[in-house]
Amino acid sequence: MRSFFPRESAAPLASMATEAMVQHQARRNVIALRQVSGLGDVGVARLLSLHGDATRALHSVAAERRDAALLEADRILADLQRIGGEAVTAGCDRYPARLLELSDAPPVIYAQGTLASAHPPAVAIVGTRAASAYGLRVARAIATACARAGVTIVSGLARGIDGAAHDAALAAGGRTVAVLGTGLDVYYPRTHRALQDRIARDGLLLTEQKPGDSGHGGTFPRRNRIIAALADLTVVVEAGKGSGALITADHALELNRMVACVPNAIDQVSSMGSNALLKMHAEPILSVDDVLALLRVDRSTSTHVALDGDAARCWDALQRGARDIDQIAAAAQMRPREAAAVLSALEIDGLVHFGPSGHVYPSVSVS
Repeated sequence: MRSFFPRESAAPLASMATEAMVQHQARRNVIALRQVSGLGDVGVARLLSLHGDATRALHSVAAERRDAALLEADRILADLQRIGGEAVTAGCDRYPARLLELSDAPPVIYAQGTLASAHPPAVAIVGTRAASAYGLRVARAIATACARAGVTIVSGLARGIDGAAHDAALAAGGRTVAVLGTGLDVYYPRTHRALQDRIARDGLLLTEQKPGDSGHGGTFPRRNRIIAALADLTVVVEAGKGSGALITADHALELNRMVACVPNAIDQVSSMGSNALLKMHAEPILSVDDVLALLRVDRSTSTHVALDGDAARCWDALQRGARDIDQIAAAAQMRPREAAAVLSALEIDGLVHFGPSGHVYPSVSVS
């Protein structure tokens, strides 16, 4: 797809230091353009296309507004250095190429972690913050299987389905990308502080918002287009009417990407939106293997399961009669969501199964 964004210029014969300075200046100018009042993503792209590069585009802006924007760009770059983040502009090789398919691709995106985590194949797992035990369990199971198969798990770090998907991906040793509606250094929700730090360390955080930005009502729906763009497939696990997860699904369809949905109880408010998708254009997910089939990847071929660490403690709790996740977590000295992620992984391996009431039972004997 043709992009409005020019490649970052670099002098072929210049020293590496000079080339780095040229790239830094180009990045600074793109950041400054995005800080010009009234100039959104599409406006920045048009200026860059019209003038050929960020320097000329920025000089087309009135001097007073340009100077203010450059001061803000310098502050942003200093803040990024302080928190260990980076600015990736759309003319850079490190920029996630799939975002260029958006009609309003962000000219600059702020990242913390490993950018390679955003490489395909990828699945977006999204859903309601007010998730049921069933929804959380399914989200974890899908994320675990996909992560083990080498698929990146993309979501929005919200409570409920998003957090369960990220947590399970990390527990499985896989790749995960969290797209934020805030700056990289703002924890939202605050209860996900530890999870956000883990993703910054072991996965990737992405956001359009500059450091220190706490976001607002519009930034969270807008980040959903980025979630959809990064993924080959968007799976809506559980979502009520008007849920942000449905916005993500709409963006995925606009990008000609696949959308799938997990069926849920017809009398639950939290699943009315996702169930409605099944009547329109979503593929039904009746098992974890359905997700893998849509992605055209194979389930992990590893058959050896090492029951040590957290897995061993959860297994021991099961052997001693614990059946409820809270009971298992208490016996294993873990938080319930951590225990749930481990149990989902054990379910994927065929070692445990969940009963209709949500209780957990061993499926095999392990010596």
